[in-house]
Amino acid sequence: MRLPPASLLPALLPLLTPWGEAARRWLFDPVAGGEWWRAFTASWVHADWRHAALNSASLLLLAGLGGRRAAWPLCALALLLPWLIALQQLALPEPQPFLGASGVVYGWWAAVAWLKRRETAGHWLAAALLLRLAWQGLWPNLGPGGEPVLWSAHVGGALLAPLLLAGLSRARRAAPAASPRSSARS
Repeated sequence: MRLPPASLLPALLPLLTPWGEAARRWLFDPVAGGEWWRAFTASWVHADWRHAALNSASLLLLAGLGGRRAAWPLCALALLLPWLIALQQLALPEPQPFLGASGVVYGWWAAVAWLKRRETAGHWLAAALLLRLAWQGLWPNLGPGGEPVLWSAHVGGALLAPLLLAGLSRARRAAPAASPRSSARS
C-alpha cells in the first residue's frame, strides 16, 4: 500500500505537535476566551506519545486505504474538521475541553467509507465505524490520563466529514457550469 504524499503531513501531524503537559496550553477549552486558535490546535496535540502515535497510525492507515483519490479530500478535512468539531462542542449543553486527533480520525474513517461507498470496502468501513461508535456510546472509555474520551467529537467527525465532502463535491460539479470557459465553449 503506497501512501499518497498529500496525506502524509496531516497523518504525521500528531507526532510533530506537543503532547503531555505542553499540549495542555494548546487544547480546546470553552472557557478560554479570546484564544480562537485552540479550536484548530486541539485536534493535533495529544495527552501523551502513545495517544499521538495511535492517532497518527490511524490516520496513516486511512490515508493508505483511501489511496490517491482520497488524498486531497482528506487534506481538506484535516484543515476544516478541527474548527467544526470545536464549534460542535460549543453547541453542546455542557461543552468540554478536548485534545487529540480522534475526531479527525473518525472523520477520515467516514470520509474513506463515503468515497468508497460504491465498493464493498466502503460498506465494510461504514459498518465498522457505526459499530465502533455504538460501542463507545454504550461503554465509554477513559483516555491515557484518566479523562473521559469525548465521544461527541468522534460522532461529530464521523457526521461532518461526509457532509463536507458531499458539499465540496457538489460545489466542484457546479463550478464548471458557472465558469466563463465552459460558457465560451457552448
